[in-house]
Amino acid sequence: MNLSKELLDQVERFSKTRSFSIGADLKKELNEWHRQAGHGKVNLACSTCIRNAMSRLLKSINDGENLNPRIHFIGIKQ
Repeated sequence: MNLSKELLDQVERFSKTRSFSIGADLKKELNEWHRQAGHGKVNLACSTCIRNAMSRLLKSINDGENLNPRIHFIGIKQ
């Protein structure tokens, strides 16, 4: 399934900041991808369900190509 640029932008934002902002149209597109990937239906009224679906989408994209991974902070003991 070809994903829209808007959804891919939000997936990239999710990979960097673990936050995203999607409207009803993008939720429907995410639900359609989720069903086609074999994960079942997404409850579009549940923010946790949408976040889990975004995680699965990010994982499937990262398996195909390597997006910029999050940089973990390494603290210096003072």
